[in-house]
Amino acid sequence: MTADSPDQSPPSVPSFSDVLNLLLRAQARAHPNRPGEFIEPTNTEIADAINAKHGTGTITNEHIRRLRNGQVKSPSVQMASVLAGFFQLPLDVFNATGSETSRKVMEEVQRFVDARRQSESSEPPTVAVLARTTRRLSPRGQARVVQYAQRLRELEAMENETGPA
Repeated sequence: MTADSPDQSPPSVPSFSDVLNLLLRAQARAHPNRPGEFIEPTNTEIADAINAKHGTGTITNEHIRRLRNGQVKSPSVQMASVLAGFFQLPLDVFNATGSETSRKVMEEVQRFVDARRQSESSEPPTVAVLARTTRRLSPRGQARVVQYAQRLRELEAMENETGPA
């Protein structure tokens, strides 16, 4: 089979909603009480953040819903630009022709989402909760957690040497 073979289809170009939803999966935060689960930003949270930056009425949560579910297939350049700005990415990320920039960004975002979910699912639930909680602490608080963990490890080592009490 040659590259010109009619049986070989070109790589599919993700739709605007595919790109938008992948970017939102990457923005998802870890669920505080359910390790391995993530909470994507809501349409209202997205609209509120955009409207705070660009002015009330720039976008509605309903319009975001329609973009996410594919009802709006091709938003205006201005709207795509606002959304790209929300993610702090170039407008080209939404390029419907499958530009090199768009392809590379989407591959990296997908790798990030996959790696994050893999690392979360491979940790015991208590470790995942501890890691997420520790990330929210100040640097000083994080240093204290490390000290407590080291002391606890030393205590367990001493208990293992002396046997059960």
